Amino acid sequence: MERPVGGRVVRIARGEYAAALPEDKHVFLVGDLRRPTSYPFVRDPRVELVLVSYEPGDDGSYHWHEAVTEYELVTEGEIGYFEVATRTTHWFAAGDLVAIPPGACVKRMVRSRARGVTLKVPSVAAKIHCDRCGRECTYRVAPFGGEALA
Repeated sequence: MERPVGGRVVRIARGEYAAALPEDKHVFLVGDLRRPTSYPFVRDPRVELVLVSYEPGDDGSYHWHEAVTEYELVTEGEIGYFEVATRTTHWFAAGDLVAIPPGACVKRMVRSRARGVTLKVPSVAAKIHCDRCGRECTYRVAPFGGEALA
């Protein structure tokens, strides 16, 4: 349900997307979306604005973005990111900002209920998962959850 901007101020009221949370872990309000949504969004290929809602165990998979910088403001709880290159898990609490540069291979970790707002620049859906990654990487992670090598 694309909401065109068309040179005017556009509103997407909370009630128009609230029912999607927390079942949809990611509610995309702005971006160059390719899949239909049950709520309105503003199309913009320059940026993605996503509300995130996680419960314990909603860990992500090892992945990286070739051209996307990802910023996440944690608004409730805490969200962790395991950074493959340094083998470090960074924990971010409410009020903290996470910045993940292009090329950084990470895995999201969630040990308690967490909410946040994510901004991705640009809005590109391409994500490279470790088990399908073709780049040379000293820190390769086995396809089925193995530990980083090296």
